[in-house]
Amino acid sequence: MIETSGSRKRLISSNYNQLPGEIIKNEVDRQHLELIAMILQESRGYGEESIMLIKSLMTSVLEILIRNIKKGSHYEVAETNADDRATRMLTYINENINQPELLKADHLVSTFAMSPTSVSEFFKKQIKMSLREYIIKAKLKLVEIRLLKSDYTLTEITDDLAFTDVSHLSKTFKRYVGMSIREFKNNGEYKLLKKSICETNK
Repeated sequence: MIETSGSRKRLISSNYNQLPGEIIKNEVDRQHLELIAMILQESRGYGEESIMLIKSLMTSVLEILIRNIKKGSHYEVAETNADDRATRMLTYINENINQPELLKADHLVSTFAMSPTSVSEFFKKQIKMSLREYIIKAKLKLVEIRLLKSDYTLTEITDDLAFTDVSHLSKTFKRYVGMSIREFKNNGEYKLLKKSICETNK
């Protein structure tokens, strides 16, 4: 199935909540991305005359990025996984992480044509954690990035990521990260973003 331009952009944008580092790890693909230099030359030298060529080059760049994102370890799918529904489900969750109504089991059932029981069992088997844990983890990764790399207030983070209130955000953060938001900011280092699984601190 060929992805639309919109779905390509959503897939790329949905992955900024993953581990820091380069998306492109393949040297051949890195060389392919020299297309960006061609795009700049075309836009500066020929302007509107090159619109179609620039669109074509940009499509190629997006496809390279998507290929590398899907090859990355950030989806946390078991290496032996042969079912692309797991990757599609993770992509869907990351794209809609701030819309809890779209992440409810009933909605996933209709979206992926699975029974309520099979959705939970399938996710746990493929991703090695429960659906609820993964959603919390994905949200808290975004929280970590916004705390360290933006000027978002706690209220803005709470609203944007659909936590009940600031207190709920703070308690959830401390439970999974193992320190308060203030301690985390003072420490200045990612925690959940460096873990491969979402563990609660007992």
